[in-house]
Amino acid sequence: MKVVIVGGGAAGMSAASRIKRLMKESEVIVLERSNMVSHAPCGIPYFLEGLFDNVELFMHYTPEYFRSVRGIDVRLNEEVVEVGDGYVTTNRGNKLSWDYLVLAVGALPSIPNVRIDGDYVVTIHHPADAVRIRDLMNSVKRIGIVGTGYIALEVAEAARFRGKDVIMIGRSSYPLRKSLDEDVGKYVINELTKHAIDLRLNERLLEVSRDGKGQVIVTDGGKYRVDLVVLATGIKPNIELARQLGLRIGETGAVWVDEHMRTSRDNVYAAGDIAETRNLITGKPYWHPFGTTANKMGYVAGSNIARREMRFPGVVGTSMTRFMNLYIASTGLTVNEASKYGFKPTSTLIRARIRARYYPGGGDVLVKLVVDEKTRRVIGGQVLGDDGSYVLGKIDTLASLIARGATVEDLFFVDLAYLPAVSQVWDPLIVAARQFLRG
Repeated sequence: MKVVIVGGGAAGMSAASRIKRLMKESEVIVLERSNMVSHAPCGIPYFLEGLFDNVELFMHYTPEYFRSVRGIDVRLNEEVVEVGDGYVTTNRGNKLSWDYLVLAVGALPSIPNVRIDGDYVVTIHHPADAVRIRDLMNSVKRIGIVGTGYIALEVAEAARFRGKDVIMIGRSSYPLRKSLDEDVGKYVINELTKHAIDLRLNERLLEVSRDGKGQVIVTDGGKYRVDLVVLATGIKPNIELARQLGLRIGETGAVWVDEHMRTSRDNVYAAGDIAETRNLITGKPYWHPFGTTANKMGYVAGSNIARREMRFPGVVGTSMTRFMNLYIASTGLTVNEASKYGFKPTSTLIRARIRARYYPGGGDVLVKLVVDEKTRRVIGGQVLGDDGSYVLGKIDTLASLIARGATVEDLFFVDLAYLPAVSQVWDPLIVAARQFLRG
């Protein structure tokens, strides 16, 4: 059996490794357009910040490890330019046959359809570009970030850490609009302004131009001169090869797949940021372009190709980031999303201490719960705080319960651990759930 995998990121290498583990005699070829495999784009902001310098650390395992230990034929700097029935053609003129094909080419930056001109305009997308971007960042003083999502916040932190002036421009009324409700988003605004981020909200990008003094960001609210522009305006599925094959494209714009990660074409699978999945709360098609999801999708695709049946059930949409001292996490639906999907959402927002009052140290945590009034199901949660491990634990607890369809009463009676040094006897999640109990 010969398997060709297009893309050597999280999904691609996870699929390749699983196939070789289950079917050692199979021939598995991975074609990766860059010089890295198993790479972690989420590490780029920390590289820009200077937390590490070795670019090989972007890779979980090196290409040589996959070749020598796992027996995978990894081919770097080789991009697939054409795909058809049983074959792919690369930029090197190589034509390879396949019995099974896995598309794991990820996503592309989503660039606004406006005039963008200048040499000092970058997107944060692939680790292969990290050194060039850091060199540019080090050479300038004032950085303009277009966008208010995860990458925007993380790059803003990196820039401020390096002593740069930062202006952040977004069309929404608060940061992380897709993950947070407005009452939670205002705490993110406070943290950004506290660290001297010049925040310009509710402004739509019209163009990026250049003059003799640098780059100019033009919005419907003003003009801003900067030295470097970072376009952090989101991503979109990279579906060019999927279109060549005539694959079905899902409602989200990503490639449609079933629970086995099979596409609409026999022997062709898709995994990672290119692939659509299902939201476990709404039951609707959903796109969740995160490394955690990509790894699992690749694992499932590889298992099924190797004739070990496995299903990918879907996700609830869990994510987490940080800006300076504030850790920000969310899972499930926001109130606005819940209303859009036909739920009758109600919510509560509480602030609590993370440790017993008498125990030294410890800060506060903010917890928001979103509950469907009709079913009493917990359908969303947002957690903010200055202790990353604590915030992570709370959002993971909520994600697990939401995925299992837990009610607010189920959450209230969860037997959570208590130790004064690390928690309250009334856990903040339990306190939040208590607000919904009748009587």
